[in-house]
Amino acid sequence: MIRKSLIILIAAFAAYACASSKKMADVSIGEWEYVIKDTPEGDVSGTMVISKDGDSYTGKFVSDIGELPLQNLTIQDGVLNGMFEYTGYEIGVEGKFEGDSFTGKCVVEYMEFPMTATRKK
Repeated sequence: MIRKSLIILIAAFAAYACASSKKMADVSIGEWEYVIKDTPEGDVSGTMVISKDGDSYTGKFVSDIGELPLQNLTIQDGVLNGMFEYTGYEIGVEGKFEGDSFTGKCVVEYMEFPMTATRKK
């Protein structure tokens, strides 16, 4: 009886060790349909593209006005921080990825604009 319990315990431990050693998928990587609300130009929408090369992230916003690369982009524990330039302004971007959703904001000077995004299927 003890031997059987010990074998089951060892098997369970081995299964757990194998499962936890696999690298978790990075939820931020991919294409996201975004909306930045209530800007002076109205609601702005497009696609946010996030990629990873080694330990570094790259990203860009793609919309009717073109492509705006994300600069100083960091993503840690699902939290994105970065910035992009538009019409001479540096606009900060911050938010959190949770599953297939992103919630955050864009910050320029003293103004904040809510931003949401959903992973493209």
